[in-house]
Amino acid sequence: MKPLRIAVLGAGLIGKRHIQTILAAPHAGELVAVADPVANAHDFDLDGAAWFADEKEMLDRAKPEAVIIATPNALHAGHGKLACERGIHFLVEKPVTATLAEAATLVRQVADSGVKTLVGHHRRYLAAIQEAKRRLASGALGDLVAASVVWATRKPDRYFDTAWRIQPGGGPILINAIHEIDMLRHLCGEIRSIGGVTSNARRGFAVEDSAAATFAFENGCLGTLICTDAGFSPWTIEQGTKENPNFAFTGQSAYRLVGTQGSLELPVLRHWSAKNPGEVGWDRPIIATDINVPWHDPYVAQLEHFQRLVRKNEAALVSVLDGANTLAATLAVAESAAKGRPCAPKTF
Repeated sequence: MKPLRIAVLGAGLIGKRHIQTILAAPHAGELVAVADPVANAHDFDLDGAAWFADEKEMLDRAKPEAVIIATPNALHAGHGKLACERGIHFLVEKPVTATLAEAATLVRQVADSGVKTLVGHHRRYLAAIQEAKRRLASGALGDLVAASVVWATRKPDRYFDTAWRIQPGGGPILINAIHEIDMLRHLCGEIRSIGGVTSNARRGFAVEDSAAATFAFENGCLGTLICTDAGFSPWTIEQGTKENPNFAFTGQSAYRLVGTQGSLELPVLRHWSAKNPGEVGWDRPIIATDINVPWHDPYVAQLEHFQRLVRKNEAALVSVLDGANTLAATLAVAESAAKGRPCAPKTF
């Protein structure tokens, strides 16, 4: 299968990860250009790819088949529009846009243009998550009853030297909890109602440092999420999977999925079930089975899927429409916290 000719918009932390992924997977992608108005091209190994300061010039001169949009959140909608106008397929980093109004517009533009899209919720590609999804679909846990997630880490003080990270929108809800909420939607189904509370007590910034949320899913399952960047713990999905080299590996699970016939810990896959088949109850013995899955880089897996999406018309694992629904559920946490009552997330 022919590699995709890909350009990258934005050469910050996540843009650099995408550049490195493309260069490391030449069977899936060929890096043809990078655009960033402030980064220094000399800081990157581009393997011959062109460098531009202006995104429009890059798209019009390099003429890529596909583009990865890794720019700041507020620019996602505009850059998606540029791609749609030129018929360029795109992968946009999360959140899909900064606001729900922008998301609705981008969903329409994608539908009208016919371009193929992905949103960068890369954890859906983790081998452990794919195996968990298979087990849930097979009925191995019975009916899903509850899900709990903890994402708790202590971001270093220097992280907050960047001004936007101490303002509304720069906190763990939109930066971190959005990944966990996307994963809950992926594993547990669509969300009917969300309750949220937030706190900035630890740092006192204008933005939250901690949030908690409850979820009522359409299938009757209930869920909880604790998300904080002010607490030191071993419980994040990054620490449990090695998917982000900036996080120290702990091998601990941050997710627990509870069903009528058994339970599952993630991302360290541990399946709890009746020791004696059919004997389910609090007075019956329960055993744990650890499930080993081969490690693969989720960014490479995402790139390979992007290639198949364009070349073979494979169904998108997380389209712009799907990403918009995750954004709506995430923003509902903050909306609920502000209103002091549960909220129903907007659906697209």
